[in-house]
Amino acid sequence: MKNEALTRQVYQLIKRLYDYGVREVVISPGSRSTPLAMASEVHPELKTYIHPDERSAAFFALGLIKATERPVAVICTSGTAASNFTPAVTEAYISQLPLVVLTGDRPHELRNVGAPQAVDQVRMYSNFVKFEIDFPLADLYDAPHDLIEATMLQASYHFEGADRGPVHFNVPFREPLIPDLTAGELLTPEPVAVFEEERTVDLSALRPLLEAGNGVMVVGDCQHQKLDHVLEAAEQFKLPVLADVLSQLRGLDHPHLVRTADTLFKSQQTIRPGFIIRVGKPVVSKQLNQWLTKQTCPQILVQEKSEPDTFPVVPPYHFNMQPAAFFKSMLKLEAEVKHDLVSVFQQLEHALSDVIESHIRTVTDEGTAVAKLLQQIPADEVIFFGNSMPIRDGDTFMQRGRAYCNRGANGIDGVVSTALGMAAHETVNLFIGDISLYHDMNGLIMHKLEQSDIRVIVLNNDGGGIFSYLPQREEEALFERLYGTPLGLDFSHVAALYDLEYRLADEDMKLPEETHVLYEVRTDRTANYEAHQALYQAAQAALNA
Repeated sequence: MKNEALTRQVYQLIKRLYDYGVREVVISPGSRSTPLAMASEVHPELKTYIHPDERSAAFFALGLIKATERPVAVICTSGTAASNFTPAVTEAYISQLPLVVLTGDRPHELRNVGAPQAVDQVRMYSNFVKFEIDFPLADLYDAPHDLIEATMLQASYHFEGADRGPVHFNVPFREPLIPDLTAGELLTPEPVAVFEEERTVDLSALRPLLEAGNGVMVVGDCQHQKLDHVLEAAEQFKLPVLADVLSQLRGLDHPHLVRTADTLFKSQQTIRPGFIIRVGKPVVSKQLNQWLTKQTCPQILVQEKSEPDTFPVVPPYHFNMQPAAFFKSMLKLEAEVKHDLVSVFQQLEHALSDVIESHIRTVTDEGTAVAKLLQQIPADEVIFFGNSMPIRDGDTFMQRGRAYCNRGANGIDGVVSTALGMAAHETVNLFIGDISLYHDMNGLIMHKLEQSDIRVIVLNNDGGGIFSYLPQREEEALFERLYGTPLGLDFSHVAALYDLEYRLADEDMKLPEETHVLYEVRTDRTANYEAHQALYQAAQAALNA
């Protein structure tokens, strides 16, 4: 027997998701979410992915969002299935990613009575979503129709803009669970009128700062910020641009760009600018953040976010808008810049680039392996870094390319899945540590199912390499067991399990031509640490000279 009320409600909900911009849905199989899954599957325009692991499925959806900048829906059944979405919802919240979470639920009479596979899913993600609702059970009155219309309009305000982020729809269903699959006319798309206003802002109050000069621009994580006009403004107002590894600027050719800020500020903390323009989310480099904290000059934060990321120091100015709009407005100002630091940073950049290039040629360690492989990646392919050491080595050595990372909560979970989500749309080169790869090995199932173009470059130092750079390393009696955590994994078996070619790196460090490959680089944690210290010492010597 087909449930007419259920059919009308769930088809309208899925139809409206499409109308408001959702084009892809990731489905983790389960019984109670059947209406949502079937409605998504029979929608004529939606692309669906089936992922059996909810935790990895939600991170896979984040990768789809990163690749398309569109909202993506993820569906699961009731119980702990919904709990497994929590890590990805957390990342989506901090990174402002429009993840639409649809959790099937037991009807109200089966809640809190000991019924199987029933947990309290109402407000389950309340600390990490922008909008949430517990839908009523389907009936044949008009109220559910109006509620869905109101809900989708309200939720859509979190699909883009300063309040972009995840939303949660908890949808209870009473049996029978199968909708009328012949009612396809209920899924007919109806375009929604969305009016976008291009923001401008009067920046005349900044003219005295700009004219005094000696300004510096720091472009942090701009994976999801629009950066049109940023280099034009840097040129017009004579600003060196310190470009973070996630700035999306390192692939550009411009004399004002500085790609060695992390190495620079490990050795040099005495530069004192007249003002600083910070763009996007905070930078990866701890040393650059420490330098920013020490500055007494005015700092200007340009970031489209209603709750700005003020770390590492609260700026006196915050412009809640896309950087592209800010710099377009800035270009309209007429100001005669009296002093600038461009030539200073160009000299520092040149000296440090020579040191880094020499280091890459003469030292063999994990960092130089990353550097050599980065140099071989085609310009039209995506680079995806795991957290811990891969993103830091990327910050030190990446000179060009587009880099992405789950840099919201900075966790190691879900990295494989997010990269594979991006690989559904682009060729991806994933740089990941052995512990992080182990943590999300389940996510590789999407390579087996989808055969996406990805090179999984695992930097295997047999443990947690990042801890070698922290004070814990001095506690030798406890360090290896608590922090080193060697796992002794043979990744050739992982490759075979998930239909990836396996390659073991040799001294040539040749990037595989195949894009369905697990490429293992074996390194030593102690040697890696010593090589990094040698680089910093060489940089210090060059700056002193």
